[in-house]
Amino acid sequence: MNQKDLKMIKEIQDRGFLFFMNYSNFDLNSKGYGLTPDHTNKLEVASIAATGFALSSYVIGVESLLITKKDAIDKIKRTLETLLYEVDHYRGFFAHFVDIKTGKRHRKCEYSTIDTALCMNGILTVERYFKDEEITKLSNQIIDRVDWDFLIYEKDRTKMLHMAYNPDTDGDYANGRSGFIHHWDMYAEQLMMYLMIASKIKNDAVSNALYEGFSRVKGSYQGHHYIYSPGNTLFIYQFPLCWLDLENIHDKHGISWHENARSATLGHRAFCMRNKHKYQTFSSVSFGLSASDSPKGYRVFHALPAKNKRAETDGTISPHAMIGSLFLTPKESLLGIKAMHQIKGLYQKYGFMDAYNLEAGTWISNRYIAIDKGLEMLAANAYLTNSVRNAYMSHELIIKGMEVLGWQMIGSKKV
Repeated sequence: MNQKDLKMIKEIQDRGFLFFMNYSNFDLNSKGYGLTPDHTNKLEVASIAATGFALSSYVIGVESLLITKKDAIDKIKRTLETLLYEVDHYRGFFAHFVDIKTGKRHRKCEYSTIDTALCMNGILTVERYFKDEEITKLSNQIIDRVDWDFLIYEKDRTKMLHMAYNPDTDGDYANGRSGFIHHWDMYAEQLMMYLMIASKIKNDAVSNALYEGFSRVKGSYQGHHYIYSPGNTLFIYQFPLCWLDLENIHDKHGISWHENARSATLGHRAFCMRNKHKYQTFSSVSFGLSASDSPKGYRVFHALPAKNKRAETDGTISPHAMIGSLFLTPKESLLGIKAMHQIKGLYQKYGFMDAYNLEAGTWISNRYIAIDKGLEMLAANAYLTNSVRNAYMSHELIIKGMEVLGWQMIGSKKV
């Protein structure tokens, strides 16, 4: 890759960092210090997952000389104090959304496993990268209070993990009944949770049973074979790999989740190319169906194969779909990035806006969604220096989790 292209990717990475610095709450008098808003059109509501991306961004900021190490450590410590003492949680699981000024649970949202795990990804990253005694102390307190055993149960003789918990009958996803919400019985974005569980609970057999407990449904699209999520939306393959560097790591069954995500990306691209006569937004350089903003609000789009045998799309493409696979499909993603730069108004102060649609004129999202911006930032970093993933993968919790589950290094990493 030439210097011009590398500069373009680094700008995506660095503008992502600046997004988190300029939108997160850094009011020293606020109980919500360090929290990051879910999106830029509703700044009062923070996303706990977005805060995990924000924590990870400090590695990038320091290495790109956009923030001093001293300032980064100070911000991280204060953010961890917020997470430990102010943010609402239930048995260690954070509320999905919280008030950005107080850390209090937003309305009656669920206490979420996946959003807690994404936040923990950021915590593990900064703990290893900065190696600061106070950061380590705060990080360990947050990690150790998560009661994974609380959400483990057995369904049809298979160990399962509940997705979330809501004590309110009229709360989000409760459907009139308080308590546990659904379960991780399918492949989705939860991979890192099995490593976290394996390193923290005492029973290795249960940890392995949980990892074996989700279905692995194989499918293909135009020659691209992979284990797919029921909805087959692209972000689920990408999110775990923002931190987990699995390019040369297979599980005990020989599955490479890195190669699986690569095949999923190429399958999405093939789907868009095959359907470009139906949707003029689609092409070989405009591909990937994911969760994003759209002309009709937030939507979760998906390609084939899918459990319900149908694709879901209105032609909307999100930049993070292509950028999020930059370390998986560099050639295809780079061509997509270059093409997106030609769409007037799509690339702005903090990089690409959340989505675009060319079906009836040119529609461009008017907001940034923090976790989408975080995906772009970390995927760019994984391609450029891999510093975030290097830190994360060196954490003893991740190392132990892989040992317990029998994940092994295969060969040597490609360069």
